[in-house]
Amino acid sequence: MAKNSIAFFNEKNLKTLNGYAKNILELPYEKLNSQEALMENIGEELKILRDTGGFLAAYIAQPNGELVISDTDTDAKSIDFGIYGKKDNYDARTREYYQEALKTNGVYITSSYIDVSSKLPCFTYAKALYKDGKFIGVLGIDILTKDLQKEYEANPGRTFAFDKNNKIFAATDKFQLTEDYDASHITVPARTKADFESFEYIRKKDGSQGLAMCVKVGENTVCTGESISKIEEPINKMNYMQIIIITIAIIVNFVLIYTLTAKLLSPLTIIQNGLNAFFDFINHKTKNVSTINIKTNDEFGQI
Repeated sequence: MAKNSIAFFNEKNLKTLNGYAKNILELPYEKLNSQEALMENIGEELKILRDTGGFLAAYIAQPNGELVISDTDTDAKSIDFGIYGKKDNYDARTREYYQEALKTNGVYITSSYIDVSSKLPCFTYAKALYKDGKFIGVLGIDILTKDLQKEYEANPGRTFAFDKNNKIFAATDKFQLTEDYDASHITVPARTKADFESFEYIRKKDGSQGLAMCVKVGENTVCTGESISKIEEPINKMNYMQIIIITIAIIVNFVLIYTLTAKLLSPLTIIQNGLNAFFDFINHKTKNVSTINIKTNDEFGQI
């Protein structure tokens, strides 16, 4: 379930960004080749894109490092979009998403980072735009993981997802999202394990043992981990229940076997008692006959 949530999260965002990039590039180059042209032809569309996708921000980083952007700051100013750049001591050309997007023909996804305003993990999806072989800028969307986090909180068990830098960005236990939580006891060995291959770990904090299982989703990894004592708890409980059930079954079987045996052997007891009485009678008669014969013999002896 956790794996599917990540896969759907990525698929939805990639589809949205690629689809919007395609729409932009359908415009002629003259409507995209300057800041004024971008503001006139793309500006309002960035607001629509952001609202439709529920994104934190949507923007185009121009070749000069300036952004045409729709974000929470433009919302605060009650405008659909604005310019963010040199006057704000910001240059997109120095940022990872911009530089890496230029190196790929597809979409570059950053590692997760904490959004300053919401204090929640987010990602930037970025794609370089070219029209007629000429560079237009980098289209980017900043995406909070709040919806993904809601799905994780509803998942059973103890699951979490971390990025290529071992930073957790979604977790059943919210404490795992904090800077104080160290998940290296799982994230490090997970890199060497196959998908769904279970492995044991030892927590550095308290030395407790646990069992984990992970699966890779693109550059991200989803894991589930739990302490062995908690895993064994229901197993031990089940074992105790089985012992009790077996003990009761043995006692019941013993009583039934004893009762049935006694009932089945009762005719034999009657027959045995009859035979005993018969042989006692025979023995008694035999003794009387022997005594008579002895007396008779004595009498003949005297004669």
